[in-house]
Amino acid sequence: MRFLVMLYADETTQNSPGDPGWDAEMAGYLAFDEIAGHAVVAGEALLDSTTSRSIRHDGGVVRVTDGPFAETAEVLGGFYVLEAPTLDDVLEMVRHLPAVATGTAEVRPLAELVDNSSTAAPEGTTRYLATIHGVETDDETPGTPGWDSGGEAHGRFGRDAGDAIALAVALHPTSTASTVRLRDGELLITDGPYAEITEVVGGFYVLRSTPDAIVELAGAIPVPDGGGVEVRPVMEIDG
Repeated sequence: MRFLVMLYADETTQNSPGDPGWDAEMAGYLAFDEIAGHAVVAGEALLDSTTSRSIRHDGGVVRVTDGPFAETAEVLGGFYVLEAPTLDDVLEMVRHLPAVATGTAEVRPLAELVDNSSTAAPEGTTRYLATIHGVETDDETPGTPGWDSGGEAHGRFGRDAGDAIALAVALHPTSTASTVRLRDGELLITDGPYAEITEVVGGFYVLRSTPDAIVELAGAIPVPDGGGVEVRPVMEIDG
């Protein structure tokens, strides 16, 4: 089974490249990669939320604003896609992530994954994470007519976007989520998403685009009625 691990943290406490604690934090993630081994299917860190842009669809009108899609105390700082036989196996790996010692990890099973990351990126492009936000309905349940209809819409987007898509992920509903925190060496696991918000993440794309074209590209992603997309650049880490 494959699971998405979304890492949330208070940005005011997080290290950035050049900060005194940056090298130690990166060493922690390298250690995690060794522990997880082949279970790591994909993973990215994001630039801070001041670089994000939100694209909302409201009655046929598209509105673009600077900043994250939802105002929360902890913001998404990165993600992993992990493959393991069971959820318990993933939770045991997640406890070794540096982010869970001070922040929160939300773990959810994947419904679908399309990985085109091995294909050559269009010249001059930057990678962006585009998370899909909206009010959760029964259409987010695999096998329902709404799910199938949404899948067809995303298929059309995928054909139009072509090599601009590096990764595409669809998630099972938030009822399947587990929230993970590590405090004083104790692993704290609760059922449900990390935050009780109206507009939840239903899936995402990693897109390859230029800064001038990313809003138009992400704005074409199919979203729930009244929903939208948050776009943030991926952090390119040397080594």
